[in-house]
Amino acid sequence: MPQIQAQSDLPVRAIDIVAVDPALLNFGIDVFQAVMNGALPVSEYDGEDLACVGMNVIARQVGGHGLSVEEEASLVLRVVAFGELVSRAGSDSRIAAHVDAVGGGYQVTPAFLQAAAGADIVRRLDGGFGYDLDSMAARLMH
Repeated sequence: MPQIQAQSDLPVRAIDIVAVDPALLNFGIDVFQAVMNGALPVSEYDGEDLACVGMNVIARQVGGHGLSVEEEASLVLRVVAFGELVSRAGSDSRIAAHVDAVGGGYQVTPAFLQAAAGADIVRRLDGGFGYDLDSMAARLMH
């Protein structure tokens, strides 16, 4: 009988996800942040997971504008993973110069946003998704 691997032994794998337009990613980030900080009140919010509500709002905002289902899904996933990417970027010397902490938030360079719009997304060991920092670094070096 084969051995069952512990979850921590499983590799982190890139998922097949399409690139999005950097301007669209920027729009999605703005919408998500507005929902999360209350600047965009959401009438259907009833105390459930606000991040899920934010993802639904993004999908509604871009729905009907000619995006494929794959592009909409990619946008939502990239937006949700972006916050973690920005916080991790400061500790990676290959990409840290593209992110500045400003007040209580972050400011990123246009090159960083461009890279994030097409970088690989990986499934993490905990089952979540995140940006592949090696992919981000490679895109920033070109």
